[in-house]
Amino acid sequence: MKTNIRAFQRDFPRMRRLAAAGTVIIVESEGQSFEFRRRRAGTGVLGCMTGRAKLGKLRDGPAIPLEEWGALAQ
Repeated sequence: MKTNIRAFQRDFPRMRRLAAAGTVIIVESEGQSFEFRRRRAGTGVLGCMTGRAKLGKLRDGPAIPLEEWGALAQ
């Protein structure tokens, strides 16, 4: 949906409801365009990796055996 800055400010509660419903609002002002949209809810730092990691083949215990750590293991 395209609008200008004046209409966007005047109808902000309506624009916010539209954005919450998934509509991208393009605000045009002085030759520039801005997008107003709902931000996706993040699930944390690695939220983008949800469902992509294959954890079934990991072995038990640390990835590097403690014997290989030497003095760092203590």
